[in-house]
This record gives sequence, structure tokens and C-alpha cells, in this order.
Amino acid sequence: MKRKTVNVIISLVGVFLVWEIAAVLLNRYFLPTPFKTFATMNELLAGHEIWMHIGTSFKRIALGTLLGLGCALPLGIVMGRYPAVDGVLGAFFRLIYPIPKVVFMPIVVVMLGIGDTAKIFLIFLAVFFQITIIIRDSAASLDPELSDVMRSMKAGHLQVLRHLILPGCLPGILTALKSSLGTSVALLMITEVFASTSGLGYFIMNSMDARNYPEMYAGIVILALMSALMYAFIEVLENVLCRWHYTRQ
Repeated sequence: MKRKTVNVIISLVGVFLVWEIAAVLLNRYFLPTPFKTFATMNELLAGHEIWMHIGTSFKRIALGTLLGLGCALPLGIVMGRYPAVDGVLGAFFRLIYPIPKVVFMPIVVVMLGIGDTAKIFLIFLAVFFQITIIIRDSAASLDPELSDVMRSMKAGHLQVLRHLILPGCLPGILTALKSSLGTSVALLMITEVFASTSGLGYFIMNSMDARNYPEMYAGIVILALMSALMYAFIEVLENVLCRWHYTRQ
């Protein structure tokens, strides 16, 4: 853990050093130095407006992700444990899964409007398909002998689900959440740019239109930090809940 922290710090120092050198060499108004950007970010965080945008963006991405996970979990387990179900639904998932979900944005906006519902639904779509596939594969890869052993000990369906299937799928679920986070943030940015009046995406693009580049970069850094904190939170859950999995490996 200490080595990982040191590597992260070294990477951040490298990024900021390259940023500082580029800003000094270019000496253009559209590329403020990191120090100017962080000073602006501190000013923003001392106020109330940016927190409203942070809260709005976090709500959208959290609700979309939780809804996607909530729907993907039972469906993925059923598809993984019952090949007949996977045979029926698998073709649909193979057709839809590779399509970037952002292409559905015009349809979603026409049907659901430009409010939070459309933005949350698009994030839900991206998370749902990605996590369902991974949960399906995780459930299908479980050793059938383990299930047979539990049933020989008179374990019911719920006990098999609780003590075998869910723990067996948990590493895949958390890995899927981490891998889907980048897609979710990208969709959040796109949807908040389109006909929106709140959120970090709106704040960043509004700052760009106003040519307030320090605020634009500060908004980008805040969005990146929010994403990094969410990723770190999932990694903490992974280390706590799936320690047995990585110890076994």
C-alpha cells in the first residue's frame, strides 16, 4: 500500500511538472499554471456554487451506477447460472453491448426531457450492460462441484446464493464498477454539456464559453478528483470485502 501511494505521488508530481513547464513555455492565456488553477479551485471551494455542481454531478453518477448495479446483479446471476436464459438474452446483449450508449442520447432526451432523469438513465444504460456481462461470466465460471457439495448438505437456493454465488461474483462486480467508472464520468460530462444548467460538466463548458480558463481547469481538476475518490472508495471495498480472493491468488 505504501509503495502504491508513493507511485501515485510520483505520477502526480510528474503531471504537474509537465503542466507547469508547458504553461511557462507557451505563456498563453488559455493554459494557466497549476498554481493559478489550484488557487482558483480553492476560491471556488470556499464558495457555495461549485458545491452545488459537485453535488448534482455526484447524485447523477451515483444513482445511475446504483440503478445499473441493482438491475444487473439478478439478471447477470440468472444468465450465468441458467444457460437456457443466457441463450435467449445473450444475443440481445451481444448486439447492444458494443454500441456506445451516448448514441442513444437524442432518443433518451426526446423521451425523458433534459432533466436529471435522462442523464441518470444514460449512465444506468452504460453501467447495466457492462456489469451484467461481467456478473454473468463470474456466475458461470463458479465451480459446479461447490454447488453440488452445498446441496448435498441440504442447502437451499437462498443459502447457495448467499454463501457461494454472491461471494464468488463479488470480485467481478467491483472490478466492473471500477472499469465502468470512466465511461460513466464521460457520459456525465457529455450529458451535462447538452441542455443543462447544473453539474460540473455545465460549469466547465460555461467557464470555457466565458473564457475564464482558470475556472475551467479548476472544474476539470475537481471532476478528476471526484472520479479518483470514487475509484479509491471502490478499491477500499475491494480490499476489505475480497481479501480472501486476492490472498488465494
